[in-house]
Formats: sequence, C-alpha cells, structure tokens
Amino acid sequence: MKVKLKLTVKQISALVYAFDQVSKAPAKGRIAKVAKSALDKVVLKVKTKQLQVQQKSNLFNDKEKFSFALELVEAHFLEQYLVSMSEFPMCEYDKNAINQISATINQQLA
Repeated sequence: MKVKLKLTVKQISALVYAFDQVSKAPAKGRIAKVAKSALDKVVLKVKTKQLQVQQKSNLFNDKEKFSFALELVEAHFLEQYLVSMSEFPMCEYDKNAINQISATINQQLA
C-alpha cells in the first residue's frame, strides 16, 4: 500500500524549505537512523519533483497539483518530521502548507 499526495508548486516549495532545516549531523540510535534513511529518500523525491516542476512552471499552471506516492514507512516518518517542524520559524503560508500535508498523510495512514 502506498500513500498518495497531490501537492501544488507552493506546497512543494514549503516542503523543500522544511527539509533545508534538517540537521546535517549523523543520526544516533536505531530509530533515528531509520528515520533519517526514510526521510533521505523522501527529500530526494521532493527535490527532484521541485526541479521538474520549476522547468514546466508558468503563470497558467500555478494551481496545478503534482502527485507523489510514498511507502508507508516514508509517509510515517515524513509526518513525524512535519509535526516536529511546527516549532521552526517560517512564514504562515509554509506553516499552513506543512500542517495540511501532515494532516493528509495522517488521514491516509489511519
């Protein structure tokens, strides 16, 4: 089973901004290593999609949504990470986008 997300260009940008806040320190402990490994795959997917979207992006497809399919493990750790990001300083749009993505993942995992 996979978790499917449909995100706008701005939501993808908010995710990439959130990923840039990740500590580059090596993970300690088993759960932290598993989480980092799963998130690394998600970060790569999202950043790749952002580059593809930026090349095709124009004024007329600003509201278009792009699909992502995540494994259950990836979705779980992404949700956990996004919940922890609520304390980081960012603009209100990014906070709302992050919370919305987190809620969507939570609903699909339940």
